[in-house]
Amino acid sequence: MSLFKAFILGLIQGISEFLPISSSGHLAIMGKLMGMNPEADSLLSFNILLHVATLVAVFIVYKNDIWEMIKAFFAMIGDVCKGKGLRLREFTYRRLIVMLIAATLPAVVSALLLGDIIENPALWQIGIFLIVTAILLFLSEKLAGGNIDLEDMSVKRAFCVGCFQGLGTLPGISRSGSTIVGGLFCRLDKKTAVRFSFLMSIPAILGALVLDIKDMLGTTSETLSFLPVAVGMITAAISGYFSIKFLLKIVEKSKLSYFSIYCTLAGIAAIILNFTI
Repeated sequence: MSLFKAFILGLIQGISEFLPISSSGHLAIMGKLMGMNPEADSLLSFNILLHVATLVAVFIVYKNDIWEMIKAFFAMIGDVCKGKGLRLREFTYRRLIVMLIAATLPAVVSALLLGDIIENPALWQIGIFLIVTAILLFLSEKLAGGNIDLEDMSVKRAFCVGCFQGLGTLPGISRSGSTIVGGLFCRLDKKTAVRFSFLMSIPAILGALVLDIKDMLGTTSETLSFLPVAVGMITAAISGYFSIKFLLKIVEKSKLSYFSIYCTLAGIAAIILNFTI
């Protein structure tokens, strides 16, 4: 893989992972346009590494939340060992850990059931799912107005948002877009919906890494050199950071409908490309 291709794929991953336009869909489309084999193990491994790189952006933006969850986890283990129980009602970050686990379960089930579509989508499928994303984003404008924050959020609501994340495993359906819409559907306020969506990406991406680590170890060292991987991952991390910051401003202004228009056009373009290249 050339440095230019690695840079472009990293840039696309960083931008589209957090903006509600589907990173998996855009990576597949761009890979096709650049003549890359979407079924190649090396490309699949490279895409996973790009996803991992975008986690760096999440860790930077939400470093305080992540640090509090780490402390809460060990404190919770200590209380369990002492026979005090989980004490979820008393500590918000302990409850957040449980909510993230509950929200991840639907995505795990979806990934197991839809493995073939997720790993090897046709362009027309991506196009249809991008249009589905556009519909979800359009509806989000109607759903905004909830006032539930992280303090008042329940495990049931977290699981409901997780069901939207399960839908977001399909290539072309934005994970961030579907989970933000899911949060608004569950009456979360806009800031909490975005915050929870990005924190949900941590177990989702790490889970995908764990599932594919054996295949990655066998292919990355053989077919991917260090420099393209480094360029792609650094580009994905930096562009991902600015994408998060940009989306936070967009959501505040309730302008997700702009992305709805883009996803519609991108979906139509993907369907046309399916029959022309």
